[in-house]
Amino acid sequence: MSIMNAPTMKAIVMQDGEVTLQQVDLPKPQAGQVLVRSLACGICGSDIHITRHYSEVFSFYRKLGVMPEGVDDHVPVMLGHEFCAEVVEFGPQTQQTLAVGTRVTSVPILMSQNGAGVGVTPGVNGAYSEYFILDEALLMPVPEHLPPEAVALTEPLAVGLHAVNRGDVGVEDTALVVGCGPIGLAAISALHLRGVRNIIAVDLQGEKLNLAREFGATHTVNPGEQDEVAYAAEVAAGHRVVIFECVGIHKLIEGFVKRAPAKATIVVTGIHTAEANINYAYATVKELDMRFSYYYQPDEFAACLAELAQGTIPWRKLLTGKVGMDGVSGAFKQLMQPNPHIKVVIEPWRNGELETLN
Repeated sequence: MSIMNAPTMKAIVMQDGEVTLQQVDLPKPQAGQVLVRSLACGICGSDIHITRHYSEVFSFYRKLGVMPEGVDDHVPVMLGHEFCAEVVEFGPQTQQTLAVGTRVTSVPILMSQNGAGVGVTPGVNGAYSEYFILDEALLMPVPEHLPPEAVALTEPLAVGLHAVNRGDVGVEDTALVVGCGPIGLAAISALHLRGVRNIIAVDLQGEKLNLAREFGATHTVNPGEQDEVAYAAEVAAGHRVVIFECVGIHKLIEGFVKRAPAKATIVVTGIHTAEANINYAYATVKELDMRFSYYYQPDEFAACLAELAQGTIPWRKLLTGKVGMDGVSGAFKQLMQPNPHIKVVIEPWRNGELETLN
């Protein structure tokens, strides 16, 4: 597709809880910005969450001040924030140290637009689009040997690493990672690379527990069969327990507060926008630490890209599906139901239904 002759492009748009393929205006890079072509973009659990609970999420955005009060719940959002792209065109006031055609990734933030989130903020193009905008200052060139779908995993890996850093986990601590989706596996990988002795993976699906061992888990627990928190306390044998909530089901948190051993730390990593009830008396008496993990720092993002490049993370085992642009709507319908997928990657340069890998 010629940029000169194409004022519009294909983009996946979420509106009113529906995900559709549309033609939208091709964005134009402003000062300090770069137009890039999307090569691969992961479907994130938060994309599913915003689609399923858009009214709840938009209400939360307004309270945070990141969405104008006058914008109603029907506003469209162009999704996609886990990506690999290539440089197409530089805007004004750019250094242009990278050649056009260079493959890049980036923290999905536009500092040039008051910190707007790529693929999250209404009015900002996401990486589910054929083209989108990034800040030149945040671009990271990617190693030639890494395929685009591997690069797209940098972002969820960084979320997991940041959660581990928020937990201040030491090698003698026992980590209990609840939920073995992309973020849970990313946290397990980060814990393993840190040398943490006891890493307990928790999931209801046996296949995911087996996968967790390949990412570095030393123990696995099915919470439908035994109390995972009591098991962690037993394994810890007096050392500190750090619980990572990587599921996004807020009702789990109260149970962790009630069952956690004294001096434990709970790191909430799942996306929660619903109101929750927690009896903090348990946390007070046991002097628990509760921490919340959301984004990551650019150095954590860069560290995960480096780990991918060095081959220390079995990233192919995370990748369970690929889909083209015209198959995204159907893929979302599948992913919003119980499904075996861990990470599905969109390839915005082609069409095609969801295909299962591995």
